[in-house]
Amino acid sequence: MEKTKNVNFRKMTECDRDAYFEMSRDFYGCGAAHEPISEESRRSFWKEILSGKLISGYIIEYGADTAGYALVAYYASQEYGGKIALFDELYISPQYRGPGIGKKAFEFVEAGDVVACRLEAEPKNERAIKLYKSIGYKEFDYVQMSKKIK
Repeated sequence: MEKTKNVNFRKMTECDRDAYFEMSRDFYGCGAAHEPISEESRRSFWKEILSGKLISGYIIEYGADTAGYALVAYYASQEYGGKIALFDELYISPQYRGPGIGKKAFEFVEAGDVVACRLEAEPKNERAIKLYKSIGYKEFDYVQMSKKIK
């Protein structure tokens, strides 16, 4: 039997707040941001997730368990000729890494009405980069930059 047969994706709801906050703390605890994420920022962002206007939040279930989450922002790109899905965050709890749940998350988003998907990865996250490359993602030859306004 396929290990990932029992993987399910559903939109986040208010009931997922505590689980999401706990997983988000773990995600950002590994240095995935330029500076620590404050609880105030996490609460403000949670409101954005629930509104669904700028970002879609999904809980990843493995059987009856919460195995992780995905946050996907959408935008249009002339370069690609349509709607792009940007994986803002993809988190699989450590005990669920390995059986292909991350790959299923990509299949789920790629099956939507998008022409391309993009993501970011920390250079030291070799395991994730290996997964991304194995499913067809390629590195850019340019630097991505940001500037915090507020």
